[in-house]
Amino acid sequence: MHDNKRALPEDRKCKRKSCGNIFKAKTYYKKDFCSQNCAAIHNNLKRGPITDKWRKNISLSLIGKPNKLKGRIIVPRLKKICPTCHKQFLTEKWMNNKHCSNICSICVVGSRPTSSRAARAKAGIRPDIDPKLYFFSRWEANFARILNLLKIKWIFQPETFDLKSQKYTPDFYLPDYNSYIEIKNFLSDYSFNRDQNFRSLYPNKKLILILKENYLKLQKDFSPYIENWEFS
Repeated sequence: MHDNKRALPEDRKCKRKSCGNIFKAKTYYKKDFCSQNCAAIHNNLKRGPITDKWRKNISLSLIGKPNKLKGRIIVPRLKKICPTCHKQFLTEKWMNNKHCSNICSICVVGSRPTSSRAARAKAGIRPDIDPKLYFFSRWEANFARILNLLKIKWIFQPETFDLKSQKYTPDFYLPDYNSYIEIKNFLSDYSFNRDQNFRSLYPNKKLILILKENYLKLQKDFSPYIENWEFS
């Protein structure tokens, strides 16, 4: 049977002479000191004072062994010239690095108007258009402003079409013209294939693509007449 008396705490005196505190500990728990501090002080007295030689040995043990391969290139690397800073750098064969650093990469790729990083632009609600609609880019919002200026009825993201391998939701639908409008900064391979699949699966649906060249022309023609026009 279980002995409940062994589970009860008992009073003990700290083994450290200069302490002498009374603390409680269970009978089956071997504890001679009231705290870890007292235990460390008592045990370190047996070792004696730490000498400079002792400290040096501890320091050397923490440094570890020297790396024999440090500075040696085991895997063959390719030499390339960074197109941004024109600095020569080394890269592995399996890595498709064109720039020496992320800073040089973002200077070119991040500011390119046809890049995926710049395509999304500024997403959010435009109260001057509709306080409930969430547009995914400035271009979409500006196109909605053009339609309002011309008093053309429009529906934002009217429906989603099943393209078997993917889904597709055009940006606008113009009910008076029975036409769908898609606004794209540029056509990636994914977007191009999606466009072709939509036209082949839904030949009776009219889809109009507005790309960068078309959008900039609209911006030139209509931005002076729209107060809240958003420039990129």
